Amino acid sequence: MNLRCAIVFSLASLAFSGGARADKPPAHAAANATVRTAAVTHAMARLAAATAVSSTSSGHVVRAKIARPAATKLAARANKSRDERAEKPEPMCVRPIGKVETGTAAWYGGRYVGRRTSSGSRLDTIHATAAHRTLPLNSLARVTNLENGRSVVVRVTDRGPISTSLLIDMSPKAADELRMKHAGLVPVRVEQVVEVPADPK
Repeated sequence: MNLRCAIVFSLASLAFSGGARADKPPAHAAANATVRTAAVTHAMARLAAATAVSSTSSGHVVRAKIARPAATKLAARANKSRDERAEKPEPMCVRPIGKVETGTAAWYGGRYVGRRTSSGSRLDTIHATAAHRTLPLNSLARVTNLENGRSVVVRVTDRGPISTSLLIDMSPKAADELRMKHAGLVPVRVEQVVEVPADPK
């Protein structure tokens, strides 16, 4: 930027002092005009070079940053917002049915991830599923962590837990939603639910 200002100042100075004085012979005026033209051409070349290259260091040329059009930035923000909305599905609307159970929940993962469950699907770390002894396979249940109030709707895909002291086993994803991984065992409320259409807005 300092180089550009200096060049602009030089151009202005040349333009101010460049007029041929009436008391100079025409030959002198022509010679001065030639010198001024060469100086202006050289200054313009330096200005173009300063615009194209901002700095050099260690033999690497650093190109000047080109401002992106405002419309392009707005389009990029719109695309990012749309992608974020697509990655976050709308919450499921459910209605409770049947009785409510309370007991202790644990979670299972580790070596069980990738194994087939009683429903035939494989346990993974991206779906909120659970193992329950009596709820129908592939049915939905809402599990609420009574210690922190967090709840998650899970799909029952497996049978268990093996320990009779436990009411339900949560998948890694469901355990994350309930914030129970650190504790391991938490008191929960379990209620079977069914999905219902969302209320029209």
